[in-house]
Amino acid sequence: MEDHDNRVRHERGPETAMRMSIAGLARSGAVAGVIKLASAGLSFLMFVVVAMVTDERQFGLYSATYAGASLVSFFASVGQQSTVLRFWPQYAEGHDLRSAHGLMGYAIAVAFAGVAATSLLVVGLGLAPYIGARTPEWTPLCLSAAILSFALGWSEFASGAFRAKGALVSGLLPRDVVWRAGVIALVLGMHFFGVVVSAVAATLLTAGVLLAAVLPQTVMLLADTFRAERGPLSKAQKDEFKSVTLGLWGATSLPPALGQVSTLLVAGILGSEIAGAVFVADRTTRLVVLALTGINQALAPEISGAFYSGDKAHVQRTTSFTALGACVVALMILTVFWFFGTFILSIFEPAYGTPTMHAVLMIFGLGATVAAACGPMELLLQLTGLQHSLLKLLVVVNVFGLAVTALVTWLFGPVGAALGTAATVATWNVIGVVIATRSIGINPSVLGLLADRRSGRQNFAPRGVL
Repeated sequence: MEDHDNRVRHERGPETAMRMSIAGLARSGAVAGVIKLASAGLSFLMFVVVAMVTDERQFGLYSATYAGASLVSFFASVGQQSTVLRFWPQYAEGHDLRSAHGLMGYAIAVAFAGVAATSLLVVGLGLAPYIGARTPEWTPLCLSAAILSFALGWSEFASGAFRAKGALVSGLLPRDVVWRAGVIALVLGMHFFGVVVSAVAATLLTAGVLLAAVLPQTVMLLADTFRAERGPLSKAQKDEFKSVTLGLWGATSLPPALGQVSTLLVAGILGSEIAGAVFVADRTTRLVVLALTGINQALAPEISGAFYSGDKAHVQRTTSFTALGACVVALMILTVFWFFGTFILSIFEPAYGTPTMHAVLMIFGLGATVAAACGPMELLLQLTGLQHSLLKLLVVVNVFGLAVTALVTWLFGPVGAALGTAATVATWNVIGVVIATRSIGINPSVLGLLADRRSGRQNFAPRGVL
């Protein structure tokens, strides 16, 4: 299961088993960034080719089913992909592999129960009377969505488990690249032979390929876990696991879910056509935080391992340099948007290439740039015992932000929607940096480069501030 970077770490000796240099972190982040960029491109192409083998109505049903399954999957794994990233490096750093493997077995059971239970709820929704009566395909669509949500939730957990063990590439490739490439290849073959498929068939195909892509990963994870010597978790460890899980579940599920709610809010106020343009602009600006997203994939075990061994200086150094690199890349991409934003938007739809939508793109980009400058704030709070503070922050800021976004969208149209959304993103990131700085003495933003890098006292306990 180990990637090259992980093997190198173990060859250095136990005292540095969970440490990676800034250069090594940058290399791993670059690799993860390339994978995430490929994932974004393949995701777009996957929807294009599915549209080729479905008619307009069936593709609309497929898109809605996929979105619904994705929304369910955000909550399905009960936050276990972050829980293993939080605890595995902590136990491994302390050379307590019996507890680490015991924790992994516990997380596997919780994640599987979560994805199975949520899938059954979707099945129940499909079988319920009266609901979806206007859609003849309602029941089979719900059944196929249940399979897809199971596959999405489980694959997200498996990816997190591999990354927790340092297997970055093999953790990301199945879900981010192999799955989408497989769907594209199969659908292109169907298109070549003139096959027209329904939304149900397309959803089942998507789910089936994903399950096949993560099957080797699943077999390896289960074999490694259940063949290893596992120690039962103590009562204190179980209590900590349960407490952390609840916070991480909300903190990892709310941001993507609220993103879906924001899109629906704009659609309800402005109509589907304008909402489509705003959606495209919003998703395009995800490129601004691509570097941060990539580095975060490699950074999580570093933060957990160093923090719980008392090496606060290493956490400060890696997070602030991550923020610097992410901010530089964000500013470069924002510059590209300034000069070529109208052209980029018109690629999706010529009607999107207007000065108004260019302004929307730039506003979204500014909000994302602030998030990049704040560095891996969310990851730091999740992995250092401040997950409940992060959850409260997300709930408070986003509830207020959605209300403000609704008002300014109604008053100023798509520009108002962009202003409300970008301000919400910037606000929770800046406040999150303040919480981290006050609670654990680590500033994950670019300003952290100016902070005192002396190591704090060992084995300190972080305090919540919300």
